Amino acid sequence: MLDVASLRSQFPALRQRADGRAPVFLDGPGGTQVPQRVVDAMVHYLTTANANVGGAFATARASDRLGAPADPSS
Repeated sequence: MLDVASLRSQFPALRQRADGRAPVFLDGPGGTQVPQRVVDAMVHYLTTANANVGGAFATARASDRLGAPADPSS
């Protein structure tokens, strides 16, 4: 059975309250809510690897690694 409470708990935006009630988000693709692990991955990228692709700096190389296709043999 689907544990809705557990699923909702992974999305920071769904913890919000307006007048004591949980809001309903109907904005779909224009503003889809994301789970905490996506927020964490974005923060990690922005603080450690945010650079132009193909650059000479360590952050550029880190960005290249993060954007590289996954190796199907691993």
